[in-house]
Amino acid sequence: MQPIFISFAGFELYSLSLFLIASWFVFSFVFWKHLHNQAVDDDRIFDLTFYSTIIAFVGARLAFVVFHWELFAGSWLKVPALWVQPGLSLYGGLVSGLLALLYLARKLKVRVSFVLDSLAFSLPSAILVGLIGSYLDGTTAGKLTGFAWGVLYTGLAGRRHPVQIYEGISLLLIIIIIFFIQKKAVKRGLPYGMTGLWFFFLFSIFMFAIEFVKDSSVYFSGVSANQWVLVGLFAETLGAFYVRGGGKQLIRPAMKHIVSGLTGKFKQLYAKFSQRNSNRY
Repeated sequence: MQPIFISFAGFELYSLSLFLIASWFVFSFVFWKHLHNQAVDDDRIFDLTFYSTIIAFVGARLAFVVFHWELFAGSWLKVPALWVQPGLSLYGGLVSGLLALLYLARKLKVRVSFVLDSLAFSLPSAILVGLIGSYLDGTTAGKLTGFAWGVLYTGLAGRRHPVQIYEGISLLLIIIIIFFIQKKAVKRGLPYGMTGLWFFFLFSIFMFAIEFVKDSSVYFSGVSANQWVLVGLFAETLGAFYVRGGGKQLIRPAMKHIVSGLTGKFKQLYAKFSQRNSNRY
């Protein structure tokens, strides 16, 4: 672990801060690149990036405060003072930033599907960079493990799961999968936005599984707070797949056929049962 990346003449640059800034630059560039390729005006891309960044930052901080309120109970002045009491929630920032982007896209008349597809590549790339800072800082630790690849976290006893490495490998796999999905989407003429939905679908599954080996302090009904967020994201993605992916056209006729078939079977059984009773009397 190396929480302080550079220390010189009393100046200290923290690893997490450095890589969070770097991750934002990566996100901004990749996000701009994909939207620019869809002929979206640079001014609109700037507005989407600027305002969603502010909202995501506020949401990340507020989510951390809500789930770690004991750290702020003594003085609420610590809430805006990150230099006194640091702490941000990745999923708080992700959810608030995503909601902001969806709202701003409609307001600025940018197709939501373009935004979703842009997030499919910009988000995992940015999170990958941020994970480097998280690993060096040791803010998020894994549970104790006996595996040979367990690592030591500063201030914690025993070897623990290197959750940042797990997440990094998962994100690399997701990026590879998304790359092939995007190629097929272009080749087959699939609707815009499907690549983005696939990213959130895969992201929610992979991250949900990794949460089981994270040393989380916030649980509800035996499930971590992050996992509840991921369950909600998974459910929303399935709903979007249903609407955007032609679920209405595929599922409704199939369900109608199944229901009509079951109804016919019940009618036949009822007719046989009624006839048998009438013959008995």
